[in-house]
Amino acid sequence: MAAQPMQPSQQALRVQRRLSRERRLSLVVTACTALLAVIFLWPFMAVLAQSFNRLDVVKNPMSIIPTAFTFELYEMIVTRYHLERYFLNTLGVVTTTTVLSTFASALAGYALAKLPFRGRNIALLLILAVMLLPTDSMLVSKFVVMRQLGLLNSYWGLVLPSIGGGAFGIFLMRQFMLQIPTEMLESGRIDGCNEFGLFLRLVLPNMKASVAVLAILSLSGSWNSVLWPQILISDENMQLIMPAIMRLRNGMSTDAYATPVTIAAAIVCALLPLGLYLYSQRFFTAALAGALKG
Repeated sequence: MAAQPMQPSQQALRVQRRLSRERRLSLVVTACTALLAVIFLWPFMAVLAQSFNRLDVVKNPMSIIPTAFTFELYEMIVTRYHLERYFLNTLGVVTTTTVLSTFASALAGYALAKLPFRGRNIALLLILAVMLLPTDSMLVSKFVVMRQLGLLNSYWGLVLPSIGGGAFGIFLMRQFMLQIPTEMLESGRIDGCNEFGLFLRLVLPNMKASVAVLAILSLSGSWNSVLWPQILISDENMQLIMPAIMRLRNGMSTDAYATPVTIAAAIVCALLPLGLYLYSQRFFTAALAGALKG
């Protein structure tokens, strides 16, 4: 016997049930996502709230609403602890490091991706091997080299080890450079442009998003660096902001203001990397995804 065709009302009822299940599932996923967002954001919001409280107010450390709103802690960053000079020191070092390391990484990545020279694959393998080494394992050798060069207590001692761009930066830029059409470079060579001219006039203008990604990663790494500046710079007036905050944090047992001022200073330190990431996030994910295709 032939099967009876399904009535339109039954079809509509089945579609309605399926849509209802999808809506319930969507609500559950949204609720779980919102709960996770609250769990992750609450500690940061609590710290932010504490940075706007008065020192003489008894506070709930988990409250996200300041008990008595004031900028007292942020004023003490300048008036009592004079951390602004460390911010300026850090800004100069980070700017120089970011510009030089990004340019060097892009140049090395271009050579590894587009220039057919002997030993290119070996150089790439060595770079990958360096990526496997913990950064702290190279601190002693870097310190010895900087001492032999007479760069202890010098900002160039902080900048020079980063000018090579780092293994990760070089590898990342190589992956970006693999997306550049070889035909475009060949046409430039036919027109008489040398390799450095090709890099400046053809490659970099087409890699703005990728260069921005590497610059942000380099800036964040330099801005948050603590151990290497502590080792190299012993002059207190030349210290960077992160070691200065660590020194302030270590004085919590003897200074009643150290803990709240450390919180406020940490909030200020987070503003620059966070602001740059928010500004550039429209192409950040796309550029990284493209690099992984190589």
